[in-house]
Amino acid sequence: MELVVFLILLAILVFVELEYYQRHALDDLQLNVRFSKSVANYDEVIEVIETAQNNKKLPLPFLILKFETPTSLRFMDMSNISVSDMLYREDMLTMKPFSRHTRKIKARCTKRGYYTFSRVNISTSDILLVLKLNREFENSATLTVLPERVKSDTLRTLMSVTYSETVRRRTLLTDPFSFAGIREYMPGDPMKTINWAATARSADFMVNQNASTACRRVTVVLNLDTYNPKRSRSLLEYSISLAYSYICELEEMNIRSSLITNGLDILSGSPVITHNGSTGDDAARVGTGLALIDLDRDTAPFERIVEDYVINGSEDDLIVVISARYDDEFINTMKCIKRIKDSCIWVMPCYRQTPAVEIDASLGNSYIRLETVGHD
Repeated sequence: MELVVFLILLAILVFVELEYYQRHALDDLQLNVRFSKSVANYDEVIEVIETAQNNKKLPLPFLILKFETPTSLRFMDMSNISVSDMLYREDMLTMKPFSRHTRKIKARCTKRGYYTFSRVNISTSDILLVLKLNREFENSATLTVLPERVKSDTLRTLMSVTYSETVRRRTLLTDPFSFAGIREYMPGDPMKTINWAATARSADFMVNQNASTACRRVTVVLNLDTYNPKRSRSLLEYSISLAYSYICELEEMNIRSSLITNGLDILSGSPVITHNGSTGDDAARVGTGLALIDLDRDTAPFERIVEDYVINGSEDDLIVVISARYDDEFINTMKCIKRIKDSCIWVMPCYRQTPAVEIDASLGNSYIRLETVGHD
């Protein structure tokens, strides 16, 4: 009789335990997966930070945290990870009452792009390990990986041409409100420019010198149209890296820049356009814009982008077009740009085995071929 009573009590306890865990095991549970930074450079090692918090008296015997990431975010510790089209990671931990768990996992950013952790799944059980309880948590972590920077040697020719063009295009007109210094009087200088105070000190006529009204600026036009029938992407990614690296080099030379491309933003679906910003932030703005380009989408018509932002543009910038596409239609577009904007350069990323492009005299001095290793 005592055994029967014991079994009945045991059954009641098991029932109560199962019912209570069924109702309350996932209450007051917080879960978050985030990146250690929101913007990272290509090949940089960052941390994925898991945080779980149990805000109740009820202990959890185990908690399995599951989330998925793209394969381009490569974890340094590949244990507990299964690989297919995505990386699927599972981490197990024990949650005591009113406890908090934080785990940091190092990961390397191996590809440009925009990544999110939109949801995280957890599994747990009761103390008797009879029930299996699941819940999905909404998550809002995002990571922007900037494009890869190519070696400076690759851009040496382009930077040399850029410097020559920006210096050549400085206007002789001066800004009367921009003071650049004092120099000795030269025949032909207007009397109103004489600095009488400096003249009295030096006993020679001295004149005020004003700065040039021209501001050195470069507009980079990135064409991401497909360049072969196979719709290959390798040279498109290389073109994105070239554009980013070039603008970074321009910033180091204190040359202002902006970007125009027919590549579409993964968030807005619009072409990525970044105009001249404040000094020193061109590379940051452009890098973020290039990181968000989605090559899975069709591009906007390049001819329309050129007409809207280049041909009809009011600014007299140096135009640098980066395009792996080199068919007759594109070359005709380049000739049109050249007729309207005399200071124009076409940079063509290509492989060493890519055939030479026939360029006529109108574009001959404005064409730079940048070869890279590899093939499609």
